Amino acid sequence: MPEFAKYLPFSQRPAVDESAAGSDWSAPLAETLTVIADLLAGLSPEQWDAPSLCGEWRVRDVAGHLVWRLGHTNMDLVRSLGRAMLDGRFLNPNRGIDMVSRTAAEVNPAELVAALRRIAGDRMAGHGHHGVTELTEAVVHGFDIARALDLTLAVAPTVTGAVALRRALIAPTPIKAVLRRRTLVATDALWRVGRGLAFEGTAEDIVLFLFGREGFTPGGRRTTA
Repeated sequence: MPEFAKYLPFSQRPAVDESAAGSDWSAPLAETLTVIADLLAGLSPEQWDAPSLCGEWRVRDVAGHLVWRLGHTNMDLVRSLGRAMLDGRFLNPNRGIDMVSRTAAEVNPAELVAALRRIAGDRMAGHGHHGVTELTEAVVHGFDIARALDLTLAVAPTVTGAVALRRALIAPTPIKAVLRRRTLVATDALWRVGRGLAFEGTAEDIVLFLFGREGFTPGGRRTTA
């Protein structure tokens, strides 16, 4: 798998039974997108162009990705991705995702904030996809932004728990190996995943570890090399 792919929550993921994670997350998704929009609305120009935790993306690139990924139908996503791959003359879909996300990001920050608020409104009204897949996109990338800027993103415990549970079901082998030997306990959210010796951390830290963000340990503490 390309290096870029590990930062995308569901790139090249296997098909699994996800019924345990629920199906209708429209209200929590709307609420999560709203708090992300609120956070972004208060950023300075320098913060918009600061690095995120998601690969080589800036904060604005992550916001652009959310607008592209959550603001379009599946057909529109496939079409735009296909055009990017055709224009760039490459076959790697992750490069296409990178391209369309960066393109979506090159608008005024206020437009990105407004787009996220519009998407949140659509989800609250029950329009568009609102499963745990979309919820995970919002939560993980919201943390990618907030943590990189040393800001707080308030996400409901039930939401982070659902995201962690789903990731545990489909995680790559190295993460599953940890979860077979360790229980990751979210001290601020009253949920846990895995089995074995307990490691405590915040829900945000555990989610970031589960999604392979560099430097986050099973216990939630970020290390520096």
